[in-house]
Amino acid sequence: MCTWMASDDDFFVIRRFGRVSARVVLLMQNKIAQLEKALDDEDEKCKKEDGDNGVFENDPRWRRREVMDELSWRLERYQRFVLDHSALKARSKATDSQITYVKNWLENNNGPIRPQEASFIQKDGDLIPLVPRLKPPLRRLIDRFGSMKGATWWRVKAEKLNQSHYNHPDNFESETTIYNKEETIDKFVTFVTIVLGLAMIIGPIWLLQYVYTERPDLKIRLGVITGFLGGFTALLSIVTIARPFEVLAATAAYGAVLMVFMQLGTPGGSTASVPGMSAR
Repeated sequence: MCTWMASDDDFFVIRRFGRVSARVVLLMQNKIAQLEKALDDEDEKCKKEDGDNGVFENDPRWRRREVMDELSWRLERYQRFVLDHSALKARSKATDSQITYVKNWLENNNGPIRPQEASFIQKDGDLIPLVPRLKPPLRRLIDRFGSMKGATWWRVKAEKLNQSHYNHPDNFESETTIYNKEETIDKFVTFVTIVLGLAMIIGPIWLLQYVYTERPDLKIRLGVITGFLGGFTALLSIVTIARPFEVLAATAAYGAVLMVFMQLGTPGGSTASVPGMSAR
């Protein structure tokens, strides 16, 4: 199973142990809080005895020295643990497809490891990919549907993958495992994106000119622009990982371009000749 999981990033999912990690953090925090109170008590005693709380070297209060020594390593361990756990918490969860890959492999290989060792894959909400990767919705759609992911033009044989990635000639491919060239799928998604992008640029030029020639109605031309703006927004949402405000900004810029396109077919580059419009 180790070889199979290491053969593809989508197979390598592990638990983050969120619940027990939170418990450990609270335990460590409580221990440090107790030491903090002990240190404050020692400082208060020293103050009442007219001692010096600003001394570190040769501090006569042995208990305070012990507390400070313990605090130093406990704080270091606590802060390191919190930082490491926060990095895990920030990772996105494993996708349904990634979890399904592991479940199917375990099922189709008749339990290659003990049930208690394989039970980790049932903790769906606690699983994360070892190598997270941002994928646009179109790429995730290909991963989700096996018929698309299993297309022959981006398959790669396990033997070739073993030799190129792990220098291991043995074939660990199971009958239910299909390996794909990630670069080929990414190039396909890029190609689709470019084609659709060009269509969103070239299409309105010809359509607006046709509408102006056949039916020079401003409302129809505005309707065409509105339709392309909606299509452009949907396109960005499907083929990119842009955030909502980035999509809106790009759509606004695209709308400005379309308004320029609308001017191209009019005499003098203005809408003055469109029926119903008069120059001021």
